[in-house]
Amino acid sequence: MTEEKYTAHWEQSKWLVASSSLFLIPAIYGYRNKLYICSLISTLTTLFSINYWRKATAESWRKQMDLVFSKISFVIFTYKGVIYVTQTPLCTIGYSNVLAIAYCYYLSEKLFAEKNPHWVKYHAIFHLLVACGQLIVLHNMTYKSI
Repeated sequence: MTEEKYTAHWEQSKWLVASSSLFLIPAIYGYRNKLYICSLISTLTTLFSINYWRKATAESWRKQMDLVFSKISFVIFTYKGVIYVTQTPLCTIGYSNVLAIAYCYYLSEKLFAEKNPHWVKYHAIFHLLVACGQLIVLHNMTYKSI
C-alpha cells in the first residue's frame, strides 16, 4: 500500500477549511436577495473547497474538483462584476480586490513551493478576499435588478 502525499496536513489545512466556509456568507446573501444561481455557485465553491482541504491529498479527485470549480466560480463572478459593478468607488474597491486576490494566491503558491508555513495565511486571506469580492458583486446585482 502506498502512502498518500498531502498538500497540507490537518494542522495547516484546518485554517483553510475555516476560511473556505466564508464563501457561505455570499451564498446566504445571494439566496436572501433571490440571486439563486450565484448563491448556488458560492455554495458549491464552499463545498468543493472544504471537501478538498479537510483531507488535502496532493493528487485526488477532490483537489481537481476544487481547482476546476473555483476557476468556474471566479470567471462567473468576474464577468458579473464587470457588468454590474459600475460605480467608480466600488469599481476601485472591486478591481483592487481582484489584484489583492491574485497577489495573495501568488504568494501562497510561492511560499508553498519554498516550504514556508506562512503560505497558509496567504491562502486563507485569499479565501477572505474572494468572499468579499463575491459580496460586492452580489450587492451590485441586487440593486441593479430593482
